[in-house]
Amino acid sequence: MPARARRALPWIGALLLAASLTGCSILPKAPVDATRYYLLSAPAADAAPQPNSPVVQIRPIELASYLRGRPIIVRRGDNEIEFRDYARWGEPLEQGIGRILREGLLARGAAGSVVMAGGRRDRAVTPAYDVAVRVLAAEGSASGAVEFRATWEVSRTEAKATPVATGNFHPADLRWDGKTEASLAAQLSNAVAALSAEIAAAVKK
Repeated sequence: MPARARRALPWIGALLLAASLTGCSILPKAPVDATRYYLLSAPAADAAPQPNSPVVQIRPIELASYLRGRPIIVRRGDNEIEFRDYARWGEPLEQGIGRILREGLLARGAAGSVVMAGGRRDRAVTPAYDVAVRVLAAEGSASGAVEFRATWEVSRTEAKATPVATGNFHPADLRWDGKTEASLAAQLSNAVAALSAEIAAAVKK
C-alpha cells in the first residue's frame, strides 16, 4: 500500500467513527414521495332509498380517452392540458363517478337498489332502467373554472328498449381556488352529484 494511502487510513477511520456516533449516514437518502391522492365525495344524503322504487342498472362509465389516467388534470388553454403526476385520483375516475351516481340515485329515492353492469347481482333481480353516462371533460382550468361535461341516457330494460330520457350536462357555475387539487376534487364531486340529481329526476318521471 502506498505511504500516502497508509497516512489517510486514520483520517478515514475517524470520519466513519464520527458518523456512527452522530447517527449520520454517508449514504444518500431516498427522496420523499410527495404524491397526494384524492377521491370524489358524495354530499350528505337528504333522503332515504325507497323500497318500492325500481332497480336501476348503471352501465360502465365511459371516459374521454385523455381522462383515463390517474393524474388530476388542469387545462391551460384550448389545446394545452397539464397532467399533475404528484396529484392523483385514489381510484379510477370512472369508478368514483359511478359510486357517486349510485349513492345519488339511492339518496333521492329514484332507485330502490342500484346495480353496476358487469358486477355481481342477484340473477332474480331484473333492473327496470339502464343508465349510460359518457364523460367528455373533468378538469379544472388555470383561470379557476371547473370544466365538467357529460352526456347521459336512461332507458327501460324491456325488449326493444328505447331511451326515455337523455341529457347533455354542463354546469357553468363551478369554480376552484386554482391552487389546491383538494379544492378541484371537491368541485368535481359537486358536478357529479348534480349530474346524479338530473338523472334521478329523469328516472322518477
